[in-house]
Amino acid sequence: SIGPNALLVIANANTSLDGYTRPAVLAGGAFPVPTIVGDKGDTFVIDVVDQLSMDVVTSIHWHGIHQHTFNAFDSASFVNQCPIIPGDMFRYQFEIPDQAGTYWYHSHFSNQYCDGLRGALVVRDPQDPQAGLYDIDDDSTVITLADWYHYLSTDAPSIPAFNSTLINDAGRWAGGPTTLLSVVNVQQGKRYRFRLVSISCDPNWLFAIDNHIMTIIEAEGTNVQPLDVDEIQIFAGQRYSFVLNANQPVNNYWIRGLPNRANNTIDNGINSAILRYAGASDSDSTTPDTSGKLPLVETNLHVRPLLVNWNAGLY
Repeated sequence: SIGPNALLVIANANTSLDGYTRPAVLAGGAFPVPTIVGDKGDTFVIDVVDQLSMDVVTSIHWHGIHQHTFNAFDSASFVNQCPIIPGDMFRYQFEIPDQAGTYWYHSHFSNQYCDGLRGALVVRDPQDPQAGLYDIDDDSTVITLADWYHYLSTDAPSIPAFNSTLINDAGRWAGGPTTLLSVVNVQQGKRYRFRLVSISCDPNWLFAIDNHIMTIIEAEGTNVQPLDVDEIQIFAGQRYSFVLNANQPVNNYWIRGLPNRANNTIDNGINSAILRYAGASDSDSTTPDTSGKLPLVETNLHVRPLLVNWNAGLY
């Protein structure tokens, strides 16, 4: 991860995230695109350098950040920012005084983010009132869901259709090679705060992890009362934090991210990643689907009441 002060070079590179090689637009010029991390109260200073040779201008939008008094850095191209031209640098400098949670950043020039310029943005709360519910919250617990196309966004048809899906920048496509999937490593007995981010351009997803309950504690920067689910429907741009208790036998378990369009199965490992317990074999999972008995119903999410600590204030 990088941040809250960072250099972000935007460049082109060929990638084969699902086994199909195509050009892409990337932060840092390579995958994985870095997660940007800071604390509530930080001033973020991100210097973005445009080194693009195709789809050549760009701008970066900080999705979910209020940008109070920093409107110029909200960065919708041609709305409140002229896009950055090749060879130039633009400094994004903004404070996040009163927000914490899970966000994301992406290009806000045309459909450019569908070519790869998108990543997670995490604002941690040093006084997180839910910290007692989990043991681990770090770079390894960010999960991104993305659709992926075998053509540039500038060449997209009037009704584009994705060719594959990516979980943490890796996936497979129907009829394609058996490429390596993303692996999320856990240790039995630990509790993990996973930050689930849909960075997709089009589909929504049904997200689940075989044999595991997910306890939602945050929705798009708002702490919520803990809610147990076994399946999360998540739309483009949405974010959730959930706690996963690694209390199952040592094994590999499917992480399922089924899109609402195209091939919504996990045949041959498409639309999936692997939750791997320490000590499990280095192989794909064979676990059956156990989700759908306790799906997320958004009206069951309730804001966590503020508590008063007379020494520290509201939290």
